[in-house]
Parts: sequence; C-alpha cells; structure tokens
Amino acid sequence: MTNIQEKIERVRAIIINDRKILLINRIKDSESYWVIPGGRVELKETHQKALARECREELGVRIRVNRLFEQKASGKSGMEGHQEFFYLCDIIGGRVGSGKGPEFKQGSQYKGEYKISWVRLEELANIDLRPHEIRDKIINDYLNT
Repeated sequence: MTNIQEKIERVRAIIINDRKILLINRIKDSESYWVIPGGRVELKETHQKALARECREELGVRIRVNRLFEQKASGKSGMEGHQEFFYLCDIIGGRVGSGKGPEFKQGSQYKGEYKISWVRLEELANIDLRPHEIRDKIINDYLNT
C-alpha cells in the first residue's frame, strides 16, 4: 500500500501602501502574533484565485496579484511539508475590515481573535510577524534600500 502525501500549498498577500503593510493580529491561547493574510490553496485552484478568495474572505477587499515575493517550506509545527508562497498585491476594490470569512464566525473551527491592521514598515522589527524570515526580507527590501 502506498502512502501518498497531499501536496499542500498556502498563499499570502503582502499588501503595502503608504509605507504600511496590511496584517492580521492573531490572538489565541493568551498568545499574540501577526500574520500576512492568506490561506490554503484549494483543489484545482490557482494561486491567484486562492489569493483573491482569501483576501475577500479575510479582508473584504479585491486585489491584483503583482508578483511572487518569496517561496518557502513552512516551519510551523503541524505544517511540515507545506509550501508557502508570498505574493506582492495591491487592493483594487472593497473595504478593509468587511471580510466575512469563517475566521470571523462564532462556532467555527477558528479559535481566538483576528484583528486587521495597517502596520508601519518601520515598526515591523518590533512585532512578532510570522514567519520571521519573511518579516526580515520585507524590512531588508523596503527599509534598507
């Protein structure tokens, strides 16, 4: 019997405007950290379609995908083997904070709070943005140029 492991890909939308980046503050189990919006690519879904869906659900906005910023293997516990793709994106419509995804519904599988915020790029080094390698690359590419 062959054990076929599903190839799991996750996409993230790096949205930067006026030297601020759009992030989600995750608060759960008395832990607070920041993440880049996005999620899992569903079966037969392109990265662009997954990003559009996730940004609509989580943020309430429509986006344009510009280019791949970085790809990496997930280092998160329980997500070994997952690949993460970080794309630079622009908002082209909608209203930030009007997302109605499952993350915002009571009784869903998602636990804790999701707080959407624009964070100044100069503040990135002082927050727990995960993954740290992507935070550091954003700082290097946008603040040290």
